[in-house]
Amino acid sequence: MKVINMFRAFTMESVNGYNLLSDTHKNMFDETYKKHLSSMDLVERRRYSENNVIKIEAEISVLRVYFNHGESFIYMHDHKWVKIP
Repeated sequence: MKVINMFRAFTMESVNGYNLLSDTHKNMFDETYKKHLSSMDLVERRRYSENNVIKIEAEISVLRVYFNHGESFIYMHDHKWVKIP
């Protein structure tokens, strides 16, 4: 798991707020993001690639994840997500 986290830290270092996340929040992001992507078809998945994540904000039990195309989601501790209107 540590190698995965090191790789994720390298690929996500340009995302505003990622380096401020606790290890718990980083793990929550990793698991929820993986499930979020797996729910999409390949074409849609490209819109939500790591390169399109621009900002992550942590709250006590949720993360707010912002994408460069204007959409954003709340990622929850149970690895579910909801789109922010």
